[in-house]
Amino acid sequence: MKYDFRFVKYQGCGNDFIIKDELDGPRTPDCDRSALARKLCDRHFKVGADGMIFLESADGVDCSMRLFEPAGNEADMCGNGIRCIASYLSEKLGKSEVDVLTRDGVKHVIRKGNSYTVDMGLIRTKRKDLREYISDKGKAVDSMLDIAIHAGKRVFRGSLVNSGEPHFVVRTTDLVSLDVREIGDTINGNHKRFPKGVNLNFVQVIGPNRISIRTYERGVYDETLACGTGATASAAVALTLGWLKPGQVKVKVRGGILQIKLDKDGRAFMTGPAEAEFEGVLKATV
Repeated sequence: MKYDFRFVKYQGCGNDFIIKDELDGPRTPDCDRSALARKLCDRHFKVGADGMIFLESADGVDCSMRLFEPAGNEADMCGNGIRCIASYLSEKLGKSEVDVLTRDGVKHVIRKGNSYTVDMGLIRTKRKDLREYISDKGKAVDSMLDIAIHAGKRVFRGSLVNSGEPHFVVRTTDLVSLDVREIGDTINGNHKRFPKGVNLNFVQVIGPNRISIRTYERGVYDETLACGTGATASAAVALTLGWLKPGQVKVKVRGGILQIKLDKDGRAFMTGPAEAEFEGVLKATV
């Protein structure tokens, strides 16, 4: 199938996306969306991106976002991606607040200047909320805040949580020397335990309410400059386990700073930037 379409390129803290607006036109079939993402996200031969987002119309919301990653799989949610969509929609629709349907439900986003706050929903820590991502046996109500994961000869103890995406969060005192990609590839190579893959976050506490993280993303199968759901998961785990003082958390990612707030019920709110970089016209055959 041949495609000839206009696109826009956005990024949030260095996490970048190709956006194809299909709100008012025909929708690309999912099989072709997957193929386009695999092809166009290539940084050497095509546009290059951490994912390709297709916007659709949906009842009761401003849009539905469908994110296809470089491996061709569809993500459940994307914190940086949804801020980019909110930025795009705020310009197109002239609105400072938008509702976006994701595979993890409807997310409400508020714009203030070039900053966007996303209601990320409840941080889920029970086995029943992570059952599709990890095959370990156990009770539905079991906490997943302390589990072990093997990566070759190394064993990491950490927390598996659902912040819209499945994230394994590990505390460390040395972010610099870690080979995040190798560790992530090894863990994601265990398809029996992680049938849909898992995101990996290493967290270093750098202040009473500050953490620095490095994230490996499933679907990208590499370390990224930022991950909104990863920053949210990491901050939530750090607060829940008492690594930090209560309050808003500043999360330093490789591409900037995100701010995470957790309310008393475990609902998370993520605030960060989103910027348009360029637009163009693509011709592609899949």
